[in-house]
Amino acid sequence: MVNNSPWDQFRRHARHENLSVTERQTTWLHDCLKHNQSSVYGQLYGFEHIRSVQDFQQQLPIVDYDNLKPWIDKCASDERYQLFVGEVIAFEKTGGSHSGGKLIPYSEKGLDDFRHALSDWLAQLVEQFQIDRGTAYWALSPAITLSTETIEGIPVGGGDALYLGAEYLSAFAQISAVPLTLSQVTNVNDWQLLTLYYLACRRDLRLFSVWSPSFLTQLLEGLQHRQRSLSELLQYGGEIAGHQLQKNQATADIYQCYLESGDTRILWPQLDVISCWADASSTTLASQLMGYFPSITLQPKGLLATEAIITAPNRQNQPQLCVDSNFYEFIDEQGDIQLADSLKVNHNYQVIITTNSGLYRYRIGDMVQCIGFQGDVPLLCFTGRTGVVSDLVGEKLTESFVNYCLSPLKGFAMLCPDSKSLGYCLLLDKRYLQDNKNAVGIVEQRLNENPQYAYARTLSQLVPLSCLPLEQPERCYLAWQCAQGKRLGDIKIPSLMHNDNWREIFQIVE
Repeated sequence: MVNNSPWDQFRRHARHENLSVTERQTTWLHDCLKHNQSSVYGQLYGFEHIRSVQDFQQQLPIVDYDNLKPWIDKCASDERYQLFVGEVIAFEKTGGSHSGGKLIPYSEKGLDDFRHALSDWLAQLVEQFQIDRGTAYWALSPAITLSTETIEGIPVGGGDALYLGAEYLSAFAQISAVPLTLSQVTNVNDWQLLTLYYLACRRDLRLFSVWSPSFLTQLLEGLQHRQRSLSELLQYGGEIAGHQLQKNQATADIYQCYLESGDTRILWPQLDVISCWADASSTTLASQLMGYFPSITLQPKGLLATEAIITAPNRQNQPQLCVDSNFYEFIDEQGDIQLADSLKVNHNYQVIITTNSGLYRYRIGDMVQCIGFQGDVPLLCFTGRTGVVSDLVGEKLTESFVNYCLSPLKGFAMLCPDSKSLGYCLLLDKRYLQDNKNAVGIVEQRLNENPQYAYARTLSQLVPLSCLPLEQPERCYLAWQCAQGKRLGDIKIPSLMHNDNWREIFQIVE
């Protein structure tokens, strides 16, 4: 009997797994340069004459977005073959947690590289957790930010159809625990209630896959905050944002049992795994989320930036370099360039990527630490962003260091500079004050491991760390970012603010 499960669409792509990391990376780079050698950028830097990684590094400069912006602007004007051979399929807008938007181009070949890595990960999940026996929830944000186009009609923000392609999108739609049409709902309250209704009805849910853990935490809190509306929908049915909802008394009874016990296993008895960010600034938020799921496996998401996929979880739930999706270089702490085969365990690196979507030797701004190897493939843990620095009096606190300082805490925690008092304020969630009762002492002690911070404190250039407990700080931050046009599911809550606008974000009146 033939099994026609939609999960079968996701297959492992054993393209060069019998080769070494060095051979796989060299092969990928050679194919990329050969394919794009007739682009304007390829002709300028002599792609056709590059015979080795050393040639590549000598002929092409390391670049950032400002260096490539003139080229990307031409791509947005539909000037063909600027950065790569082929059409610009779409752009995605990015800018991290604090900055304005940057347009990142996608080619068909670049998207194929992403889809191969995605398919490998999902196929591995099926093997590891047998999730093909049920459904999955993929983070679907409300359509508060509508897709736009460039002047020449190229899509900006293509959504699931862009990343998945027609073949995978069809499979996702069949597997999804909620209709993919929820991503078209423009009202956040309607979107949340619809999502809760469909999730509550799925006893066969096997996987939660979201980006930020706070995204799922907010949904779970909605089960409590919106229990009257949700109970009425389950008991009587109704219509919301064009979705006809049938009454489901059996689920209404189960939901009531959940409300009385708080045990998520009552709603989702077959749930096996939760996939979300769990590194760097997401560490404490992931721990908070898993308090709802004490018996479920947490699989930390790999490092997947708008620009490229860098790592994906392996069978041991460790972030493994996606060797066959891009070419990678790494800047070590001495400023030297390393390749994937020369990384050292417990050393930190800045990531440089080369992609089939026109980013060559592109400094992506992410920091990683090598935590080991799977065979000869590096395992890389995301530690934070470069360039996110708070510097009131010369202390130069980086995001990765602040992530370390806040890692013992539970729930929401954010360090904010206060230029008025010349010091730092630790924002915490009021609900976890008992768990974090020694937070100021713990964090101040770790901050003093930074010599410049300790020196400034000794000279009273910086006042002692203060603490401000807040009501629902996650919700405030998410609402502020949504008001700036960010998609709810894409928002990552930072551990460090680098300016004074946190009072506005959290509506703090003094």
